[in-house]
Amino acid sequence: MSDDAALLRWVADRTAIRDLVTRYAVAVDRKDWTAVRTCFTEDATCDYAWFQGDLPTVLGLIERGLAQFESTTHLVGNHLADVAGDTASAETYALCHHRLRTPAGVADRVAGLRYLDGLVRTPEGWRIRRRDVVVDWERVDPVEGA
Repeated sequence: MSDDAALLRWVADRTAIRDLVTRYAVAVDRKDWTAVRTCFTEDATCDYAWFQGDLPTVLGLIERGLAQFESTTHLVGNHLADVAGDTASAETYALCHHRLRTPAGVADRVAGLRYLDGLVRTPEGWRIRRRDVVVDWERVDPVEGA
C-alpha cells in the first residue's frame, strides 16, 4: 500500500470511529435502542461506572435508567483514536445532560466523562467491543422556573 493510500485509510478509519461514537450519543438521546445496539459487537462488554456487564445487560440498564429522564443530551468532545489494522482504541470526552422532572421539582444531572473504547473492524464497519466509562465529575442542579 502506498503512503498516500495508507494515510487515506488512517484518516477514514479515525473518521469512522468518531462517527460511531457520535452515532451512539445521538441514538441514546433519541432512545433508539436498535441504533445503540448497532454501535457494539454482539460480544461487547462494558463498565459504565454505575453498572457493568455484557451487552444485553448493559443496554437494558441504560434503557431503564434513561427512562426516568425527560430528556438527555450527550455532547461528544475531544476524541483520540489509535488504529492498528483491524483494531483500535479510542478515548472520547463527553458532557452528558439529563433533565429530571419529579413532583418535588425539576433538576439537571450533568456529568463530564470519558469513553474508553476498544474497537474492531467488522464487515459492517467499526464497532465497540469493550467500553469503559470514567466519570470525571458529576453534579445535580435544581432548575428554578422550569
